[in-house]
Amino acid sequence: MSRSLLLLAFLNLGGYAAELPTTQAKISAVTVYSDRAEVVRQFQSQLAAGEHTLNFDQLPASVDLATVRVEGQGDFTLIDIRPEHVQTLEVTDEKIEALQNEIKQFEKLTQDLALAEKRITFQKSALDKVLARLTAVGKESANPDMDPTKWEGYLKFHVQKLADLDKESQQLKAQAEEYSKSTDRLNRQLGELGSHQGRFKNVAHVRIAVAQPGMITLRLSYQVFGPSWTPLYDIRANTTTGNLAVSYQAEVRQSTGEDWKGVALHLSTAQPGIGGREPTMAPWFITKREPVPPAGSNRDAAVRSGRLPAAVGKGEQLFNGVAAAGESLTLADGLMPAEARKDKRMRTESASVVHGGTAETYKIERTTDILSNNKAAKVTITHENFPSTFRHTCVPKYSPFVYLKTKAVNKSDFTFLPGPTAIFLDGAFVANADIDLVPSGQEFWTYLGVDQSVSVERKVLGRRTENNGLFGKKTVRTVYDQIFKLKNSKSTEVDLVIWDQLPISNHEDIKVVLEEPKYEKESDSLKMNEQHQLEWHQPLKAGEKRELPFRFAIERPEDVVLETSGL
Repeated sequence: MSRSLLLLAFLNLGGYAAELPTTQAKISAVTVYSDRAEVVRQFQSQLAAGEHTLNFDQLPASVDLATVRVEGQGDFTLIDIRPEHVQTLEVTDEKIEALQNEIKQFEKLTQDLALAEKRITFQKSALDKVLARLTAVGKESANPDMDPTKWEGYLKFHVQKLADLDKESQQLKAQAEEYSKSTDRLNRQLGELGSHQGRFKNVAHVRIAVAQPGMITLRLSYQVFGPSWTPLYDIRANTTTGNLAVSYQAEVRQSTGEDWKGVALHLSTAQPGIGGREPTMAPWFITKREPVPPAGSNRDAAVRSGRLPAAVGKGEQLFNGVAAAGESLTLADGLMPAEARKDKRMRTESASVVHGGTAETYKIERTTDILSNNKAAKVTITHENFPSTFRHTCVPKYSPFVYLKTKAVNKSDFTFLPGPTAIFLDGAFVANADIDLVPSGQEFWTYLGVDQSVSVERKVLGRRTENNGLFGKKTVRTVYDQIFKLKNSKSTEVDLVIWDQLPISNHEDIKVVLEEPKYEKESDSLKMNEQHQLEWHQPLKAGEKRELPFRFAIERPEDVVLETSGL
């Protein structure tokens, strides 16, 4: 038995729990969440039989001591865990007083130097006055007829004296700078001692009972606030192969005060900051509201009065997720894309996925270094290739541009979390955008910017008003007539979707009638949702031009005045 084991065995004879440092314990694994991380320190040692207290010190300042846990292997029993917040250093008053006295001495020396500098200034002034008196002309001159030899001697004396005084002054200034540096140094030491008086560290005392001498492995885990990871993506669409490549990466940051070097890194999609229990509801009371005169814009007043509906959600939430502006990746329902051939690419590593009841954990295959400098460290989660289909969309009412997008199915085991994307089309950078949540198995759209080789021009043909009814109440009928001019300048066929809308009547006496195109029920070429938003599907062959008419009428009693915003 080694000498250290004999000593430990001797200490344990009387039931004494030997205290052991764990300086050789290393951080072996880290699981990062959106707002915190769980860190695992591993300690391995040969221990004698008996009780031991393992001290894990220098835990991060932002550690949650309530989350300290222990597990391990070996013939031992965990007795208890006692995390605590302890003061790192006691500073005696004598040390502080000694520094304060030394600072006072340097301050006195600095004052003496300032007085010496004043004396030098006085001597220079006196010499200048003597010279001025000797060289004055007239009755005030003390020696107007001084011998030239004496003049020369005095001038030499004057110049030499000034030079000596300047040299002495420079020496005083240099000495003053040294005193200032010493004073600053002492003040910093005094400040450090003062801060040490209130400086603390986090320590976890783990008490175990070893049944038989031997090797034990103990893992101490704790949660620390501050570290985070955020997803980011490179998305590359290829119109020739019909392939969509998604490079899923993570930016990990931490400034806990301890470097994570060579750790097994796990990234969790769980959100512990939200809490684990659903909110409770309080009673919901309603009371009578007194009428309030409408204020603000006509539309605001109309919405409050119920004559107009409130604004509907974004376009991507309607019509199978097609968005008007085309600036983000969104979920969508639609046709499954056909399989496309895979390009030969460099091999890339991929994390493995552990599916939990409510979250996923991505296990990075290689060990990773994440330094405590709050700088982003990028790690690759996975690289996936999906077959995709392309579509052109436009909303001519709001924008003259036609946008290209592609649709794919997330056939990977990974959930694509919301995050920024860099989008490339046929090898060229297109835009920066964002991706919404895309679970495994879900379809999603990737927006690829404006395609100027496809155009849709919205041309208003006119608006006319007709009056009907010979007897009794007359009806006013206003017809809005327009046309879309479509053009495909590409050498291939495109799948084009055009969006527009009909106004929604919020009054029984006001009716909206779609005259052209005719619409009875939803078809592959024309759809209309509950918000009366129209979606035309218009496949265009290469070089094809086409006109698409759009006409509707609003019918109302003669005495009803319309809110015409947006018409």
